[in-house]
Amino acid sequence: MKEQKLNAYGMTPLTGKHYFVYGLGNFASQLSWTMVSTYLSIFYTDVFGLGVGAVALLMLIAKVRDGINDPMMGTLMERTHTRWGRFRPYIFVGAIFLVIFTILTFTVPGFGGPAKLAYAYITYIGLGMSYTMTNVPYLALPVVMTRDPKEVNKLNAAQMMGMTIGQIVLNLFVLKLVLWFGKGDQAAGYHSTAIVLALIALPMFWAVAYLSKERITVKKEDQGKVSEGLKLVFKNKNLVCAMMYCFFNMFGMLGRISVAVYFYMHCVQNFTFITVFMMMQMIVGTLIMPFTPKIIDKFGKKKTAIISMVIQGTALIILFFGPYENIVFDFVVLIYYGLGYVAGPCGAGMMIDAIDDFDDKYGYRNDGMAFSFQGTTVKIATAIANSLFLVVMGAFGYVGGGEITPHVQTGINVAANLLPGLVFFMGIIPLAIYNLDKPGYMEAVRERLTARDKAKREAAKEA
Repeated sequence: MKEQKLNAYGMTPLTGKHYFVYGLGNFASQLSWTMVSTYLSIFYTDVFGLGVGAVALLMLIAKVRDGINDPMMGTLMERTHTRWGRFRPYIFVGAIFLVIFTILTFTVPGFGGPAKLAYAYITYIGLGMSYTMTNVPYLALPVVMTRDPKEVNKLNAAQMMGMTIGQIVLNLFVLKLVLWFGKGDQAAGYHSTAIVLALIALPMFWAVAYLSKERITVKKEDQGKVSEGLKLVFKNKNLVCAMMYCFFNMFGMLGRISVAVYFYMHCVQNFTFITVFMMMQMIVGTLIMPFTPKIIDKFGKKKTAIISMVIQGTALIILFFGPYENIVFDFVVLIYYGLGYVAGPCGAGMMIDAIDDFDDKYGYRNDGMAFSFQGTTVKIATAIANSLFLVVMGAFGYVGGGEITPHVQTGINVAANLLPGLVFFMGIIPLAIYNLDKPGYMEAVRERLTARDKAKREAAKEA
């Protein structure tokens, strides 16, 4: 049998198959979660039959519940030790529940009244719990698949590409599938579409769980108490900085997505290009993502992230002050804005560096807990941004179906462009504090970790 070549970290190098399969995981996630985040509100109000106030309260309660789920999932992952690893079993099982609850959430039950509202609460909260069970361990996988920072960058780039392609596919085909399956019955259309997308996603998640081997393990005796793990997350300054960068990045990006359609409808006022404008940054991001690992290798994760925040912030401020009624101007600015997706893998990569650095200094890995808190950070950012930007529009007099005056247009422009642009610039602050970007520093850290792991394996053999 041919001997496999090992890399500088004593591991068999990952192959294109590993990157492709890992990227499939985030594509699969979008088949459920992008459909939920984009179409569930209109499904609940226009098809399911709930009032706007009931939907708003339902989603607020569900987001709060989600914020609790992630740290709980992190604690569970930290305490898990199986022959298949700490993370992969949850992806395998969680994907089954994700499929079931995606279908149930987009199902209109045959009863009404309070029972129908209770059904919506149970299925939507169940969906959020299933997504957490699947997605938190999925995002944490690179930290246990390899110690090679270049391979980590490629894995994170692959999952970001899977995310953007999944978002594009969903935006292009979901409504067409709803119409095709429903043939005039929207409830049947959404239900059938959810079934098809969920069943496509299931084998993709299972492929990730089967092929993304966990090669960096943590023994039970090397772990401290859960309470200590929680404290250490916040004692890790660089980890907190990386999470805060992700918070501002998601705050600006996802917050803008939630109100961008209002800008294109009521300010740009060109319905022909709304779908294209909504997807423009995702399309550009997909095109540049294959080049991201090389850009990160050249500039480092911190500088690449700073460049990205400057690009996105300046693009939106230019759009705010510029002649946005001009379609050519909009295209150029949105293409420039999409270039900011080049830093997609940087947040997760910087978190992994912070986890490895902490492990090197203190002999403690809290990767599961760290990535669970990262999930909470993103959900909090999304919830606050969605509410804040809508409140700003309301403060300028926006009312659904009401008159769109120049004053209202200004409020929409502020919410969709100026505020997100300023938020991106705020994200540079934690990046400036982050200090694991010194040349050669992380390479030395991983060499020490590799040597320590090798010594432990040899000691175990002798025992």
